[in-house]
Amino acid sequence: MKRCIFIYLFVLSFSLGYSQNSYQKDALTILADSLHLKGEYEQAIAIRKQAIQTQNNASADYQTYLKVKFFHTNSASMEFKSYDYHNVDKTITKKVREQYLDSALQSAIRARDLYSKEKYPDKIFQYQIQNRIYHQTAYLGNWKHALEQAQLGYDVLKDTLSNKDKSFVDLIYDIGFIHSKLGDYSKAVENYQTSLDLYKSVIGENNTDVAQAYNNIAVEYRYLGLKRKELESLLKAKTIWETLDENGNQHFLYRCYGNLFYWYSYYGDFDKAEEYILKKDKLRLIAKTTKANLLLRNKEEIYEDKLSNWYDLMLHYSRKKDTINTVFYTDTILKTIDSSKKLSRFEVNTLSSTLKFKSSLITHKNPEEALQLLDKAIAINENYKTVYYTKSFGYKLYKAELLLERRQFNNASVLLNDLEEIKDNEETSSQFKLAILRAKTALALHQKAASKRYFDDAFMLLNNSNKDINDLTVEHLKPLISFETIAGFLAMGDFYFELYKKENIKADLEKATHRYIMASEIYNQLYLGQRYNESLFTNYNAINEGLLKVALEQPNDISLLSKILNTIENNGSKLTWSKFVFNNQRQQLKIPENFISREDHVKAQLNFYQKALIDIKDDSEDKKSLWQDKIYELKNDLIKLQDSIKQQNQTYYQFNVQKFDITSLQADLKDREGVLKYIFTDAHLYAFLITNTNIEILPIVDKSTVLNALKEGLNVLKQRTPNYHENLRNVSSLLLHQIDYQDYINLIIIPDGAIHYLPFEALILNQKMPLVSYASSLLLYQEQKKITSTFSDVKIGAFSASNTTSKLPKVSREINSILNIFDGVAYLNASKSDFENNANDFNVLHLAMHSKIDEVHPEFSSLSFYGVDDNQLFISELYNETLRANMVVLSACDTGSGFYENGEGVISLSRAFNYAGIPSTVMSLWKVDDEATATIMTYFYSHLKCGEFKDEALKNAKLDYLENTDDELLKHPYYWSGFVITGNTDALVETHNYWFFLLIIPFIIVILFRKQLFQFFKK
Repeated sequence: MKRCIFIYLFVLSFSLGYSQNSYQKDALTILADSLHLKGEYEQAIAIRKQAIQTQNNASADYQTYLKVKFFHTNSASMEFKSYDYHNVDKTITKKVREQYLDSALQSAIRARDLYSKEKYPDKIFQYQIQNRIYHQTAYLGNWKHALEQAQLGYDVLKDTLSNKDKSFVDLIYDIGFIHSKLGDYSKAVENYQTSLDLYKSVIGENNTDVAQAYNNIAVEYRYLGLKRKELESLLKAKTIWETLDENGNQHFLYRCYGNLFYWYSYYGDFDKAEEYILKKDKLRLIAKTTKANLLLRNKEEIYEDKLSNWYDLMLHYSRKKDTINTVFYTDTILKTIDSSKKLSRFEVNTLSSTLKFKSSLITHKNPEEALQLLDKAIAINENYKTVYYTKSFGYKLYKAELLLERRQFNNASVLLNDLEEIKDNEETSSQFKLAILRAKTALALHQKAASKRYFDDAFMLLNNSNKDINDLTVEHLKPLISFETIAGFLAMGDFYFELYKKENIKADLEKATHRYIMASEIYNQLYLGQRYNESLFTNYNAINEGLLKVALEQPNDISLLSKILNTIENNGSKLTWSKFVFNNQRQQLKIPENFISREDHVKAQLNFYQKALIDIKDDSEDKKSLWQDKIYELKNDLIKLQDSIKQQNQTYYQFNVQKFDITSLQADLKDREGVLKYIFTDAHLYAFLITNTNIEILPIVDKSTVLNALKEGLNVLKQRTPNYHENLRNVSSLLLHQIDYQDYINLIIIPDGAIHYLPFEALILNQKMPLVSYASSLLLYQEQKKITSTFSDVKIGAFSASNTTSKLPKVSREINSILNIFDGVAYLNASKSDFENNANDFNVLHLAMHSKIDEVHPEFSSLSFYGVDDNQLFISELYNETLRANMVVLSACDTGSGFYENGEGVISLSRAFNYAGIPSTVMSLWKVDDEATATIMTYFYSHLKCGEFKDEALKNAKLDYLENTDDELLKHPYYWSGFVITGNTDALVETHNYWFFLLIIPFIIVILFRKQLFQFFKK
């Protein structure tokens, strides 16, 4: 029920308005009715007593009617007094509240029974009485009976009021709320959705009733496992309540923030989750400073809120792998709830859930105690089944899972068979999990046929069409979008894959492939397109393992390889790609000045608070919390502004932002151009070789072997070890063993994991090696390649910095050499503001300075400009910028290095410039030598001036360096291989093929003087 027992319910059922009836009412009754509608019940009761006394001569039916009116008003009065349980000024005990409600219910029942004898009852008044009965029954906790009474009310109103009448919509909503309390979440969603649609047509979207419907339907979606729908509804509720910004809505917004915290923690976006913790804390602090605390109004609410927060934090810290805090909140809950006394509904749910959670924590260390805790949780739910309608089904499912892990297969089978008998009243998500567990148990008992049947049963539970099981796509499934569903489909795929490996039946391989692809498509609907996190990466990695296994078994099926590559790419992190697309494309958009001004203001504030947070002292916890809150708010403001820009340019933006399709990438590849994409899984390294005519999956390599070789190879490079050849040959044999790379003119490397830190040129550099470039993903590379050069005059902005504490003696020579080749402006000893104010005046940016890499907080890595104060340009600041250049050369140390984040790649300065919209970057993979850098950069720009492609120019610059360096020690790959190019490699300067004109001059002469020549030869 929308406001339930948490707010003042003045005259809920009387908002229907007053209807005429068959009686000619006396003056006292008319006055009492008026007072009743105003909520002045005590006065109304006194006048109703007078009316009964003065109408001695009225008909028996009318005297009965007056008694009905009296009992109805008395019921409303008693119910109203029970609301003092939530009134901070008049708080009553729980026992007194129940006494008031019981008296109210008895009066309402007396009124209904008396009025049931009326031959021509006023349907509206009849419903008003019934409304009181089902509310009071619900408030007393008898939800099953409340549903019966609410249905009776529905029967009274359905032929009386239009479904556009708000009172009728409220009733539909209330029935949904009661279904939720009874654990029938599907019915709850059905009623909530109906009421939601009607509310919007009756009172509009921007209304607290609509927001409450969104919030409550989200909770039901959580129970049903519909995670994406849950988030969508919560965000809609939040937006409405934040827009309304009324004190009466703070309680609802507080609960909504709690639900959003829970969702983002489940999803693995811990920063976003903690943003909502701060929002809750802020509301709580504001509430404490006001006289009327509208959030928590009595001891019971405070107690429930405390338990709820502890429970959510327990799960949150568990997901973050913070064992100390996890155990602290787990033990605190178990110590706080006294299970020896009668528990409230909320205590039952929290205690049993916490026992189940603790069971999961200790199951590997102490499996016997884990089962005991789970049995205790089951017993609690069974004990309160008839009181609170609690269910033990989910707990028994988890017990079966524990038994399966402990290899007690027969015990698990018995328990699952028992659950099979009672599953029909359970939600689809629970039935799905039951079928998956039955399949796994049957498989463990070597019951192959039964296992297959149960896996197929699980699949068909989600079938929303009449299609055959192996023809189903994600569009044909019920929208059960959650990590649990993904795990179920992966289990199906693993089953069929192992079956194929044993029996070599192709149909099983096809089924395995189908299940893995379904898992990937469900994942794609769950992934929000933002930054990856551990939970997302774990699932992504597991899906990739399945897809790549089946791909390796079908290496000649190009169509399948294409589909798998598309799936892997579209499920990968889209953060860098989406930021690049937006910041690059916005240069073509017409953005109103007021948007740009507001955006610049938000960015400036965001940069200020981010820098402040870096320098904050450890003991400034209050400031830290305040500034984190400001950062969260400003980031949200920036997202909203940029979403508005996208919305205003929707046609252009949507036209340019499409799903990745490998065939479109292949169409843009030239002859003898190859893309080499690496993918690590838990155990192996996979690789695809993509050309314009073919896709090839290469033989797998053991992951640990590759990582060990990479570690040794990178170590000899960075340490300048003289005898490096054998180590690099070892790396080459693992990464390039199936590739005849000399057959290619261009090789684009899409690395994964530690391969990001390796310059392939160190493995293969010679005159015949292909041109090598890099990209963080196929998706990003395709977008970067779309940026075509205009061949306008190249203008370089060269920024250098050499502070007294960190001399770079060759920087001046480097800058002067470059500006002797191309036009531009030198900013020697440039300040950070020099760069910020002038960077967008150039189409090439060259930055020669030191960098700082922060491995702990990678977004605080920075470029060091000249000066003492405010001289660091942080990655986090670049994330908020839009730069117009088509190439950035980061002639600084470690600009391609940084912390590797699963799913996101290396959090580096180069990546930050991609965020800012730069399609091409030259970066360093380690602390490069100052003199070698100056030499290579001079050669690089000289080759660019000749019209060479960027990757060609960089290769030739390295070869020039080696050819012109006499000292053998300085020819070590440490000095020249650390610079690599990523993204677009098109030439900066248009090539003029004058030799072509020399060839055609004779033909021109022949055409112009053909007559004279003819006469000459005739002689």
